[in-house]
Amino acid sequence: MEARNFLINLIEENGFKLKIDNVGNIFAIYDDGCEPGKKPVCVGSHIDSVPNGGFYDGTLGVMAGLEALISIKEAGIKIKRPLWLINFCCEESSRFKTATIGSKIISGKLGLQRLHELKDEDGISLFEAMSKFGLEPQNLNDSILKEHSLHSYLELHIEQGPVLERSGISVGIVSGIAAPIRFEIIIHGKADHSGATPMNMRSDALLAASHIIIAANKFAKNKKTAVATVGYAHAKPGVLNVVPGEARLGVDLRDIDKVSLEELNLELRNFIKELSGELNFSYEIRELSSDEPVKLSEHAINLLSEEATKLGIKTLTLPSGAGHDAMNLTKLASSVGMLFIPCVGGISHNIAEAINFDDAFKATQILTNALIKLSNE
Repeated sequence: MEARNFLINLIEENGFKLKIDNVGNIFAIYDDGCEPGKKPVCVGSHIDSVPNGGFYDGTLGVMAGLEALISIKEAGIKIKRPLWLINFCCEESSRFKTATIGSKIISGKLGLQRLHELKDEDGISLFEAMSKFGLEPQNLNDSILKEHSLHSYLELHIEQGPVLERSGISVGIVSGIAAPIRFEIIIHGKADHSGATPMNMRSDALLAASHIIIAANKFAKNKKTAVATVGYAHAKPGVLNVVPGEARLGVDLRDIDKVSLEELNLELRNFIKELSGELNFSYEIRELSSDEPVKLSEHAINLLSEEATKLGIKTLTLPSGAGHDAMNLTKLASSVGMLFIPCVGGISHNIAEAINFDDAFKATQILTNALIKLSNE
């Protein structure tokens, strides 16, 4: 809330129109001198973070977008289309295990029922949390934007990986975004005495979990671009002298290739089914989210590349292994593009996150020039 209020004050201090929708997305609008009825050109990202996260994941894109709008306004550059800065709410999946919530809602991918179903570790639903925050999730439909209602959307972000830094390149142009399939596996074994229960008479839920973790890692390695992460493992009763009777695993599968992602998902689920017979456990799988990888707009990629060339900035085109709000904008905007800058050591989702500000400056120059060009199309 403090961060949001800080951003809101900056928006108002710089003379932009402010809009906050019912689910918490923040819009700064600059439309001075625009032609009536023109679809807006948008730029944005998010300011929420993961626990013990860094300063730049998401926030860089919001602040660079705001800087671009301020620069265009101060320079008196004429634009035909309105410029919107969007700060999407709840991009990270740390609390409710579903990512890009704000952009999913405005694109019609996340409905009211799902807000009640998604709950945190304390059993608080996303709907309850939004209501307590002062939002109006019951009026979610009013926040949904129509398909093709935006002209374009650009997003600047740290890479969250090591490719740009190792290549010695300041700016990356994103070709596509990997998508996650996420689910929680609840393994039901049988809690027994750790000393008195023979090994061949056990139904050890945590043992089963360990097989699943290793299998997820193995299956992903056999794919070209897939990754698999088991982000948490909780065992019950969780004491030294009891065979675990239950285990919960949080599984995150990602790939930039849709077919490969679906194959990985099916392969792991088939393995779990076979393993349950071998190790004598039952299980349930709770679906958390299932997104599709997206290719970004050739128009946006070419435009960003052209503007970088004009500025004498060398770029590298690369895919994004992490998900971003941009992936949910492809049906709302005719053109969607992303820029990356390196993060030191490829480190992200970590308080040690760091950037070179010269890289940020170069990328913001490209972003600003591209917004001007798009706003006059």
